[in-house]
Amino acid sequence: MNRTVDGVMRVAEQPSESRAPGAKRRRRRMNPVTARRVAVAVFLAALLIGWHVYSLYMPPILIPGPLRVAERFVELWTNWGYLSSALDSFVHVIASVSIAFTLGTAIALAGYFYPPANLAIYSRLAPFLNSFSGLGWAFLALIWFGITGGAVIFAAAAALLPLAVINAGAGLQQLNREAIEMAVSFSRHPGRRVLFVILPMMFPYLFATLRLCVGIGWQVVLVAELLNGAGGLGTIINVARARYWTDMLFAAVFLIVIVVYVTDRLVFARIQARLRKTYEL
Repeated sequence: MNRTVDGVMRVAEQPSESRAPGAKRRRRRMNPVTARRVAVAVFLAALLIGWHVYSLYMPPILIPGPLRVAERFVELWTNWGYLSSALDSFVHVIASVSIAFTLGTAIALAGYFYPPANLAIYSRLAPFLNSFSGLGWAFLALIWFGITGGAVIFAAAAALLPLAVINAGAGLQQLNREAIEMAVSFSRHPGRRVLFVILPMMFPYLFATLRLCVGIGWQVVLVAELLNGAGGLGTIINVARARYWTDMLFAAVFLIVIVVYVTDRLVFARIQARLRKTYEL
């Protein structure tokens, strides 16, 4: 009986011993981050190859090849005339976002401290500004200010203002009322409450508003520059369209896409990830 049991036990142990070497030879699963990077690289390579092959059968005025666009892209960074236009667009975006963000937060705070004004702000002003397109603001700015950089900044700031007002107002509605009441008991001065209590509590919402305004600001600024002709990447795109420089148009668009992507993913996304940990969002 013991021999039978021992024999059974030996037979049961043999498969585990035979599977042990095979377990060592199992393939390791690819890290999800590595797999994602490989998939992105394969997709970009396939896209470039398909673009290159398709450009061989099309005239350059319609579909320029990747090498030709790459040469124009390098020219954007080496020619001071093109580089100064890109810097003008940066200045227009930063100025318009700063004005819209500051003014929108101030309007939302005014409605918070004076509730009767909320009807005029959120039921009249915000819907009106939100329904007025950025193209309309660009035309009005061109008539009012002429061909100047101020017209571009005004048009972009006016188009971004309703976003700042609505998002800042939403952040004010989510404030902790108990913390606000405690702040009132410590200080009756509204400026101190705003600076040391309300704005720090609103920081996640304000940062999300800033991130949204930067992304949309590039779109509005390019449209305003395209119509205004006061400088910037929009003017380069307009000149490339008029002269049929399709490769320059592609290069300018790629430059904008890279700048917006790098700013959003490498700067704003990392800051927002830290905010989620800090504020436990």
